[in-house]
Amino acid sequence: MKKFGILKNWRKGMACFVGVVIVLLACGVFPFRPAIDGMDRKLGDFIIRVTGGPPEKKELVLLGIDEPSMSLDALDPDEVDANPTLKRMSEGFPWDRRVWADAIDRLMGAGVKVLVFDLIFTNETNLEADAALADAVQKYPGRIVLVSVFSDAGQAGEGNQYNLVEPIDVFYDGDTEPRVGFCNFNVDATDGLMRSARYTTTKNIMNEGFRRAGEPEYLSLAAQVIAAMGHTPPEGDKELRFSGRTETGPLDVYKPTSIYKIFSEKEWKNNYQNGEFFRDKIVMIGPVAPRFQDMHLTSMGMITGPQMHMQAIACGLDGAFIHRVGNPIPIMSLMGLLALLWSMLITRPMISVFGVLLMIAGVLLLTVQLGASRSILLPISGGLLTLMVGWAVAQSYEIVTERLAKSRLRKDFRRFVSRDVADAMIDAEDDWKVTASGVKRRVVVLFSDVRGFTERSEQTDPGDLVKQLNEYLTAMVEVIFRHGGTLDKFIGDAVMAHWGALGMGDEQDNARRAILAGKEMITVLESMNARWKAAGKSPFKIGVGLHLGEAIAGEIGSPDRTEFGVIGDTVNLASRLEGLTKEFHCEVIYSEEVKSAAGLDEGAIDLGRVRVKGRRNPVRLFGIGDEAEVKERLKSFERDEEDCIVMTVK
Repeated sequence: MKKFGILKNWRKGMACFVGVVIVLLACGVFPFRPAIDGMDRKLGDFIIRVTGGPPEKKELVLLGIDEPSMSLDALDPDEVDANPTLKRMSEGFPWDRRVWADAIDRLMGAGVKVLVFDLIFTNETNLEADAALADAVQKYPGRIVLVSVFSDAGQAGEGNQYNLVEPIDVFYDGDTEPRVGFCNFNVDATDGLMRSARYTTTKNIMNEGFRRAGEPEYLSLAAQVIAAMGHTPPEGDKELRFSGRTETGPLDVYKPTSIYKIFSEKEWKNNYQNGEFFRDKIVMIGPVAPRFQDMHLTSMGMITGPQMHMQAIACGLDGAFIHRVGNPIPIMSLMGLLALLWSMLITRPMISVFGVLLMIAGVLLLTVQLGASRSILLPISGGLLTLMVGWAVAQSYEIVTERLAKSRLRKDFRRFVSRDVADAMIDAEDDWKVTASGVKRRVVVLFSDVRGFTERSEQTDPGDLVKQLNEYLTAMVEVIFRHGGTLDKFIGDAVMAHWGALGMGDEQDNARRAILAGKEMITVLESMNARWKAAGKSPFKIGVGLHLGEAIAGEIGSPDRTEFGVIGDTVNLASRLEGLTKEFHCEVIYSEEVKSAAGLDEGAIDLGRVRVKGRRNPVRLFGIGDEAEVKERLKSFERDEEDCIVMTVK
């Protein structure tokens, strides 16, 4: 048995291995990998959203070009007319570039550490205004950052090639070159979300995806700001760990303040303490009004372009980057091995189920912990899928093999015990144990016997007689089973069966089934007798006795051999009633208890009260047979003073 168990576990392990290989092949060979990667991306985004990113940096300030700044409705018209900068702003956007020159002078004069323009100055406007802005930039070398952009538009002869479009030449006419950083971000082609920032790149990387030897490297806007602050900027592409709030996402982080307020003397004094607020700050000026359509969907939610740059600056300063382990195959292989070992070692179903659930919970907990504390996101979707599929295939194999084994066992059991006993032993093991240990139940007991079988056995060829008897018993058992009865045993040519010992069915149903079974046994035997007579064989004649009462049901026998059966006075009386069928010229006799419980009017003949050997009180009986013959027979019986028929047979 131990060897068989090991063999079964090995086969179960092989089933698990097949499931694991199918998942690995689906990931590696078939176009299944994108789905795995997509699940990992969504899981990683969820972990970061829930656990949050680095805190918002107070030294980063965003001055937004918003609708109030373009309408100036919040300011008194007299104040606007009296302020040259505000008056230029009131003339409509885009503003005269001298507005930006004034912003530089005001903010840098207040002690701003680095000033960033998320505005593209790639086209010439008013020469005087352009020069004023360029001069203002030259005043603060290395502390002002302008924007360039990689664009594939407007480049004759370049096809769809990206080229770097930089600010106009006037910004380069001074003694120093301004800091310029490209503003391009990466969009994930699979779902359209922005997750990463490109801090450094080359033209060939933008176009071909790889760096050519010796080509110049360009810094992004965020990288230039980080360099201007005296830090080493990150290189290449980095996935950002966005700062965000659970309720509003990242849109309220680095929330913009209207830029017009720095030119309003009242706002400058009250809100910015005459500029002291800006001391040592990194200030970005950028478009945030809806009309600019500069909104981007990130893994944390919707965000404006300038806020995206602020997040890139903050993450670059803190090194708050997400590290996604890209290849899921190692984890899938590990989870597959775990599924294989678990399936082979654990045989108890509930332990196996809860164990797998704990494994899944443990992997998820580890993934969340690594994501929250170390910003490492593991590709666990494929691994969990491998674990579950491998385990499920192994369990399915075990279920199928158990069902096949039960089917074979049921078939074997039915050779030795009644069909319903075999089913109870296999399908309801706990209930069977209770019943088998011994219980009292009200049961209907049936006895049938072949009349004159002993005499016939002395006159008939043994082989022919056994064959005929087996044919008869097979047919009788089929009738009993067809009516839901339990075969108790064969006693030579006699058949004993019962209803209710296994606790199935109510008393009325059991009584009805028993009566119908007894009648059908007679009908089936008549057909068999007709066939036997035609074949030159002697017919059988039987009697059937039925009684309902309390009996003890359970497994009876020795430790080496037991059989399920019922014992008690009910069994004895049913046997005696079968013996009386010959005396009363009936085919079936059943007691008043059976008739009352069944509630059937089956044309039974009231035989009256009969004193049966071994019982003090008389029993009222009913018989099925030829009515005239039975009634004639009733006249011949001796009766006592209570008008009870006295029988001394059996």
